[in-house]
Amino acid sequence: MIIDPAGDKQDPRRAQIIRMSEQAVEMLRAVHAAFQHQDQALLGKVGQLGREIHRGEKALMETLVSEAEVASGPASEEASVFVPMHLERVGDHLESLAAAIGRMIAEGVLFTDRAIREVNSLFDVAVEILECVRDGLRTGNRTLIRHILLTGMRCEAMANDFALFHEQRLIEGVCLPHASSVYLAMIDYLKGIEWHARQIGEKLAPLPLREAEAGHRFPAADTRVR
Repeated sequence: MIIDPAGDKQDPRRAQIIRMSEQAVEMLRAVHAAFQHQDQALLGKVGQLGREIHRGEKALMETLVSEAEVASGPASEEASVFVPMHLERVGDHLESLAAAIGRMIAEGVLFTDRAIREVNSLFDVAVEILECVRDGLRTGNRTLIRHILLTGMRCEAMANDFALFHEQRLIEGVCLPHASSVYLAMIDYLKGIEWHARQIGEKLAPLPLREAEAGHRFPAADTRVR
């Protein structure tokens, strides 16, 4: 398996996958900082990191397809082949998120205090999930993998509730339509990051763990942002 932590530590394919996960975390931290400080300069390295993730995924998939690992490998190895694809999609969502924040800064779009707290809450959870993905790829630790799955469900529940509350704010005239479109786009991109991170967790998880978490129902999120 190309992402087996017990395998050859010098496997260049495994090293590339781990590097892609590190780049995704670095991208997310840069985007979050740009949102917090409303500083477009902090988005400067996002594009470069995104391009590196795209190049890494392309090189990995060309190698894997040429070796026909999907067709001939065991089921666990077949699942691991899709990890680079999900990391690339995380990069896509991060690039889109950076563009939305760049638009917000350039056009002087203002969020309510509550909307800012909501977005920051989702950023914090997204960072937590991607760091677990990175460390799970490094170690294969089952606790980290389980945390990816459970925290991903919590993030999805939070995002859905925030979107509903936002609709109410829009109806009440608290939020302007122009700001609303940027806010909802950011929520969608953060949900996309979480979804692909959770797919990686499912690929890494042993079958009994996947089955156990599939039956887990995460309680309704506490959406009282303080």
